[in-house]
Amino acid sequence: MNILNSHLNSRLALVGSLFSMSVMLAACGGGQDEAYRAVNGEISQSLSSTDSAVVADGQDAAVLAADEQDNTVSAPPAAWELEDDPVVSETFLASQQARAAASATERAMAVATTDTRVKWNPGHYIALPQRDEPTIQKVMAEIKPLPQVKGLILRYEWAQLEKSKGVYDFSRLDRDLALVQAAGKRLWIMVGTKVFRPGGQAVPDYLRTAEYEGGAYKIVIAGRDAIGSQERYGENAALHNVKVRDRLIALGDAMGAHLNKHNALEGITFNETAMGQMKVPLTKAQQTAYFDNLAQVGAATQRAFPNTVVMQFINFPRAYMPGLISNMVSNKVALGGPDILIEDADLNTHIYPMYDPAKGKVAVGPSVQPENFATTVQHGAYNPPKISDLYNFGRTRLSANYMFWTRVTAGSPSPYTRTLDFFKSSAFPKDAAGGLISTCPSTYPSCVAKL
Repeated sequence: MNILNSHLNSRLALVGSLFSMSVMLAACGGGQDEAYRAVNGEISQSLSSTDSAVVADGQDAAVLAADEQDNTVSAPPAAWELEDDPVVSETFLASQQARAAASATERAMAVATTDTRVKWNPGHYIALPQRDEPTIQKVMAEIKPLPQVKGLILRYEWAQLEKSKGVYDFSRLDRDLALVQAAGKRLWIMVGTKVFRPGGQAVPDYLRTAEYEGGAYKIVIAGRDAIGSQERYGENAALHNVKVRDRLIALGDAMGAHLNKHNALEGITFNETAMGQMKVPLTKAQQTAYFDNLAQVGAATQRAFPNTVVMQFINFPRAYMPGLISNMVSNKVALGGPDILIEDADLNTHIYPMYDPAKGKVAVGPSVQPENFATTVQHGAYNPPKISDLYNFGRTRLSANYMFWTRVTAGSPSPYTRTLDFFKSSAFPKDAAGGLISTCPSTYPSCVAKL
């Protein structure tokens, strides 16, 4: 029996209950542990928040609420994503190794003709569930005295960046880069290709045709949104379709042409690999195409951003991860992850070891999500770890160059307050990277603080 199967039933049951609590409004959270509600209520609060400056211009508050909040929570993995499939794993790994070998000459030629210095400022970055300008300004003031806290990681949905086919709007990126640069900090951009709020839009409208297989598929989730919708599905981009893949590559090309040389831009990453519980499951061939295309998106984005760290967050489905990671390392695509759960048996046995092939070769960047502040196992009982334990796990077990810390302000003291207190304490290393590994990865020709 697969080792994961012994945990599967209990995990999926807990996943559903915690996820439902996380995405619903705080008023709907009765009966849950009060401490859990404090941590996860931050996400619910962000669903109803607005950017008051833009509201004054007459825009719809509900739209702004969705626009200004980060989909910090994620849908629980489907049962098949937790299982191993040695045939799929070995076949996909071989295909990705062959693809990497075939493109080796092309990569070498690109290195020979391109400025390949990589902006390299390892350290700690704050992830904001809300990214309105007042919040960004407030956090800049909070972290300005902390040189090891290099800046922010903010999420932008594909549909927010491409308004119609080939028509891009990077004004929000420009604004946020200007804000962090003015404070002497840096920005990571996360490009969202899936949404976990009911009724959310993962792709631009023009993709929603038969040519693109609808552009996205539905993810089954349990929550409802803040305006009373009965819709219970999020979305994930239909990357198994090559035309959807090519449009995402085109977005990366446009972003790279506009932003690659910006010294306040530290990195760009894509959200986690987990596909979610699909309303209509993809076939095995479509699943394989999805991850082959995802690997190609990562490689193409790295070519579009030759001077910027390009990263992919990985977790599930387990069978495709060895092949995907092999391709990533071959193409200088960094490896990140959505969770640090220091006592979780499944993650420690099956997922965290997948970081090992990337260590020292490309950048590694795990993140601390809201649940990680409340428990040490996936969807477990309330058992908040010390901030120092989360930090030490990222630094030692995962060999992090970057750590991303979600700003969770609910509770007393809040996880964010405890995190800042740790950064200010004598236990926190005061070197430039805040104790994280600062050595330039071996696949990067050279690393520089700025271009």
